[in-house]
Amino acid sequence: MVAKYLRKGLAGVVTGVLLVAGMVIMTPSAKAAEDVNITFPSDRGVFQRDANNAADISVRASYEGADTLKVRVEENGVAVSEWVAMQKGENEYTAVIPGVKAGGWYQLVAASFDSAGAETSKAEIEHIGVGEVFITGGQSNSINFGGEKTECESDYVSAYDAKNDVWQHCEDSQPSTSDFNTGNGGGSPWPTLGDALYDELGVPIGFVASGRGSAKISELADTSESGMYKYIKTAIDKIKPYGCKAFLMHQGEADTNDTPNDEYLADLKKLIEQARTDMGYDINWFVAQVSYAWNGYNNKEKMDAMKATQRAACNNYNIFVGPETDDLQGEYRHTDNLHLSKLGLIEHGKRWAEVLMSKLYTAYSMEAETSMVHGKIDQAGKGLFAGNTIKLTATADEGYYYVQGSAKVTTESGEELPVTDDSFVMCAENVKVTADFAALPAYFASLLQSIKAAEAINQAEYEAAGLAVLKTAVDAGKKVYANASATETETSKAKTDIDNAVKALVKKAVQSPAPGATPVPGTNVQKDLLPSKGKEISVGNIRYVITESTDKKKTVSVLELVKKNITSVVIPKSIKISGRTYNVTAISKEAFKGAAKLKKITIKASGIKKIGKDAFAKIHSKARIKVPSGKLKAYKRLIKKSGFKKISAVRK
Repeated sequence: MVAKYLRKGLAGVVTGVLLVAGMVIMTPSAKAAEDVNITFPSDRGVFQRDANNAADISVRASYEGADTLKVRVEENGVAVSEWVAMQKGENEYTAVIPGVKAGGWYQLVAASFDSAGAETSKAEIEHIGVGEVFITGGQSNSINFGGEKTECESDYVSAYDAKNDVWQHCEDSQPSTSDFNTGNGGGSPWPTLGDALYDELGVPIGFVASGRGSAKISELADTSESGMYKYIKTAIDKIKPYGCKAFLMHQGEADTNDTPNDEYLADLKKLIEQARTDMGYDINWFVAQVSYAWNGYNNKEKMDAMKATQRAACNNYNIFVGPETDDLQGEYRHTDNLHLSKLGLIEHGKRWAEVLMSKLYTAYSMEAETSMVHGKIDQAGKGLFAGNTIKLTATADEGYYYVQGSAKVTTESGEELPVTDDSFVMCAENVKVTADFAALPAYFASLLQSIKAAEAINQAEYEAAGLAVLKTAVDAGKKVYANASATETETSKAKTDIDNAVKALVKKAVQSPAPGATPVPGTNVQKDLLPSKGKEISVGNIRYVITESTDKKKTVSVLELVKKNITSVVIPKSIKISGRTYNVTAISKEAFKGAAKLKKITIKASGIKKIGKDAFAKIHSKARIKVPSGKLKAYKRLIKKSGFKKISAVRK
């Protein structure tokens, strides 16, 4: 097993090391690399991605030299991030690399540079990922008591040894923060879960285990020195710098027979609340339905009551009902008929995957109530993910304003979700949203007219100095217009400032061509005949933006879909604007983002040079992208850089 994962890293170890008669001799270049030492993160570490599909990566390093220390993320020698200068503290250097997109394995590189900018020493961590991280906990069936060990097939799944601050490939027995570090040397469901999640999500997966065999819920919630909460607390403290998506709890067997249900529920809620306090935010929580107490136990009344109690702790938007395992009997159990066999562990992991995919990674819709008039909520009609905090944005119709705090979000089952400061936590079911929009006072209308008139001016005709004054006046006027409590005096002043700025504009001196003369390319007269750069235009289901508009070069970029609910779209080689042909050469960032029903994308344009970040984010999970046969390799590279993970879905 060691050899299997060692082979992948040999290529980066040869330089600077000579093997002579069993001895390791460091060459000067290898010795220089020792000057920089990355102390955090460790190899195979996984950082939790955020709602924007990225993570900020914290880095710590030791360095005794006097040169400048910098750090960045690379992928096979290609920079993923810019160099970030590390700040020197009392005992170490620190830095945060912002917004590293989900993926990996990346390489984390720290290097020192002299005053001339020459690199003087370097250190590297070979495997760093941005993906999904989980804490696991509970009792024996969560921590290495399965009949046989299991192992991840994917190299992109890691387990965190929190006691030693190192990550390793996810294989049983799992490293754990509890004294049952290897349990009875058996297996767990987490490698199967890790493989299933990686197959679906295409990002690195990380686990840190905190389970304890035979633990009762009261013991796990006990924060005293003799209690078992300390094992969970250790996992939380150690994983904090990486971030965490959810806590996966499998526990209940020890309590089914003799713990009163109300006491169990109180302790479970206490445990969840304490863990969230220590984590610093309301981490998502999954509670498995577990009641099978021991070999031959069949008190159905108590078992059903236990599972009902576990479900009662859940709210379906940040505390979710987990999988059930009581029915895994016979060949799914070890010979002791209590712990799971290898077959049972695999099934257990698959059930966890089904729950997580349906709750956290399935986009649920938020639709606008038909009763909402005079405005819209921008997130309406989009797919949202359970457990995410959604900040609502309201856009009022002309002459109206959004009544602050009036937004309401209701589930299909009729439950009204808590909304605070126009934010709420999305649940694992479709929701409806409504809000109130009220009419602005009549005196706002004249200000709006002045704003519109100013924005309609052909700026190409006027001198830059006057346009700068006008822009300042218009921006100020928009702020006043956006403030529903602005007075008539304030709106009147903003209108006057805009009108005066318009009057003060000075036209550019433009020499018209002689009658019958052909306009000279490059002159203002010639430019006025062409649509201007930056102009947006809709053709079919796509909105484009003009990126070049000259006699010699006319290009556009795909900006966005006109409608997000379409199922297929064709990106043509070119489009016609004012009778002229404009070639499609780019796809803008987030162009198709959120088009949850978009399943088929056909790219006919063969001259695309750039595809922006998240251009295909959150489209249909089974989406396919067809590209020109001669561009398959090049377009796959561009599409991968944009963040689209299922590259196998890109075909010619």
